[in-house]
Amino acid sequence: MPFETLPLEPVELTAEQAEVMAQRQLKKHHVAIILLHWFNATVWLLELATGAGLIASSYFRFAPDWYLEILTSIFGSRANMLRFHISLGVTWIVVFAVYGIFGFRTYLEMEVLQREIALDRDDWRWLRIRLLRMLKRTAEALAPQGIYNAGQKLFAVMIYCMIPVIMATGVIMAFHLFGMAAVRWSIVVHFLAVGVVVSGLIVHVYMGAVFPEEKPAFFSMITGMVNELYAYRHHFKWWKEVKMQEREWERAFETGQPPAPAAPAAEPPLAVQPPARAASIFRSRDYWPPYVAGAGLGLTLLATFIVMGQGLGASGGFTRYLVAVIASFAPGYAAAHPYWSNYYQPGQSPLLDFLVFELIGAAIGGFVSGWLSGRLRVSVDKGPRISNRTRYALALGGGILTGIGARLARGCTSGLALSGGAVLSAGAFAFMMAVFAAGFAGAYLMRRYWL
Repeated sequence: MPFETLPLEPVELTAEQAEVMAQRQLKKHHVAIILLHWFNATVWLLELATGAGLIASSYFRFAPDWYLEILTSIFGSRANMLRFHISLGVTWIVVFAVYGIFGFRTYLEMEVLQREIALDRDDWRWLRIRLLRMLKRTAEALAPQGIYNAGQKLFAVMIYCMIPVIMATGVIMAFHLFGMAAVRWSIVVHFLAVGVVVSGLIVHVYMGAVFPEEKPAFFSMITGMVNELYAYRHHFKWWKEVKMQEREWERAFETGQPPAPAAPAAEPPLAVQPPARAASIFRSRDYWPPYVAGAGLGLTLLATFIVMGQGLGASGGFTRYLVAVIASFAPGYAAAHPYWSNYYQPGQSPLLDFLVFELIGAAIGGFVSGWLSGRLRVSVDKGPRISNRTRYALALGGGILTGIGARLARGCTSGLALSGGAVLSAGAFAFMMAVFAAGFAGAYLMRRYWL
């Protein structure tokens, strides 16, 4: 510990204290915040790029001709660019809705927002001194800050105000809701709201990625951690909260009365007991070795090519389930739609396909396997540092993104990677390289929550 007692205000550190604190790491961001941050950054980059290319009027257009030609060549036409812009925007809204629903209590409750974005007296003093220091009018030390400084809080307030406006006007523009007058006004408001956010983004990116003093804040959005020396100098009030919590734990252990650790959950009883004969044959609860399972999967794939004349697949089967639901309510729409019509025509059920029955068989097979091996139970697979609610949110968000990616790639890990790789498809190998790259990146970000 660098201090016997916690200082009321930041004090000058000795070289030894600074070195000790520079080597220690403090957790600042949870993985859900990190994923949402970079998802949001990626969406905004693509939406701004395509949005600039969609402004056709010579009075408002600011993108040069060569830029418009490049975008048009990438998407093939301005209509395709507009479809991409709208689809990505809808995906962005859906992901934020999932985040808001499942993360409300953790990230969006009023107490949390007051702590993260409400400006107190120190924040206003920080803004005043920061402005004067930029103008070289004072050398006064900046006021101590919480987990976010006043500039970050102002940016967050602006984002919280502008995002609902951008989402609402974008939906009105995309789907022509409430008449043409509403659409025209939505265009103006949409552009203004985006302009406000972009002006703040310029400062935000500069302060986070370029400004030398704030580099640890940028890397904290990758690792989730900051060194203690940075926290002490730039977020003193938050650092003090963390140290006080550590002191409480130390005192609890010194008095011999530490918080009682949660007792390990007893293994839930099996919902269905396997029959005695099957239990004697399949008595092991362990999974198959990966090489044996891989060989079995390869033989299964070979059997589907021989018997059915096609390989395995999954996303195509789920697509047919969705088309069947759509066709049951609006058969004319499904038959005329440029995408759904590939799976449905009047008088022909979209469910009459091998992949539909393959998914049913996979579900039944998984159930029977768990039943025979004694692993049949309801559980949430997660690491020790993540809550059930966050696990549900990540699973749902990841499933949505995986489904969209599978449709964009025209196949999933079974339909494109396995079946395509079996026939030496170039797309299958490109897909698998992308899957492994994303998997390694995701594992790096998630490792602390699973180990």
